[in-house]
Amino acid sequence: MQQEEKSFFNIIKFKVPVYLAVATVIWFTARKFGFPIWWRIEFVAFATVGLLFFIVLDLPSMKPEKGTLNWVLRLLGTYAFASLLFITITRQLPQFDPQVEVDKLNKPPVKLSGLAGPEVIAAGRRVFEENKCFNCHKVFWEGNSDRGPNLGTKQIGLYPDDYIKEQVLEPRKQQAPGFDDEKSKKAMPTYYGEDLSEDELSALVAYMRTMRDPTHIPVEGKFGEQWTWWDDPQIIEQGKTVFEGVEPATEGLNCSVCHGKDGIPMMTGAFDFRNADGKDTTKVPGDHVEKPLKEWPDALWYKRVTRGVPETPMAPWGTIFPHLYLWKAEAYAKTFHDPLDKRAEKKPVPPVPTKEEVESWKKDGMFLDPLL
Repeated sequence: MQQEEKSFFNIIKFKVPVYLAVATVIWFTARKFGFPIWWRIEFVAFATVGLLFFIVLDLPSMKPEKGTLNWVLRLLGTYAFASLLFITITRQLPQFDPQVEVDKLNKPPVKLSGLAGPEVIAAGRRVFEENKCFNCHKVFWEGNSDRGPNLGTKQIGLYPDDYIKEQVLEPRKQQAPGFDDEKSKKAMPTYYGEDLSEDELSALVAYMRTMRDPTHIPVEGKFGEQWTWWDDPQIIEQGKTVFEGVEPATEGLNCSVCHGKDGIPMMTGAFDFRNADGKDTTKVPGDHVEKPLKEWPDALWYKRVTRGVPETPMAPWGTIFPHLYLWKAEAYAKTFHDPLDKRAEKKPVPPVPTKEEVESWKKDGMFLDPLL
């Protein structure tokens, strides 16, 4: 008994939903393991080819060939179709251009003599790109993989030059928080000390020093398992030393003189960090946030500490001390009304800033350093 041929709808009604489910799993699994977006597209493209293959298998039987010419043409047509499909998909992927690689080899080395600040930063970005750093590190929204820390949300630019150089030249010496597993320890190459000239390294550091965010506290950890400094016990402990004036890197800064070691203000008018419903100052013209302390955005903490409050002892500490330590002091100050051991859940990790937001920080003067 001859089996009745299936309609095209019956052929695809089960296969297409299964394909969509498989393609979704492939996409998100590949992203979780840090594959660049073009690899993910290629994986899904192969799944698409598989869908077409299984659809073809179930299509109605073709009529018997009437002669040699017919089956030869049909065979060549099938081969041409498969080739066209493969070429169409693969030509969308990044293509290797030998001339681009030759141009990179012949490009003159970076020389910093005679260059101004912005030009040095631009040269550092070229070094970052040419050494494929974007293959493992994102800088805010830019980059192909989350294999290494997002240097923008981590705010590597807050750290001193020597620390950044050490991370580039001796990456095994001190792993970034959340990247201390064996696979991550081996991911960062150790040959940059030989490959980069002193000028290239200096330019690279200058570029990396621009990776800061004045609107959010730094974020640590791998994508999907991240946390902010508000929830980092080690950072909070370091912030306590800054707050109480015993951190050597911020000698001369002692927040507890006014705000009190136990949170009880020692000076009239000093902000009481114990009061979760405390209000923002009204002494900064045109800049007042009508939210209680427990709802303050990160940007407000940053502005009040780095820019100070006019006509008060709250000086613009950001013009005197490294902002790395000021963020840590803020993380500790928050614990007076929001103790870490009393929190039921971690603070949400902020979304990655967009290109427009990053540009607005410079335009609106959010940085105290004019080069940033």
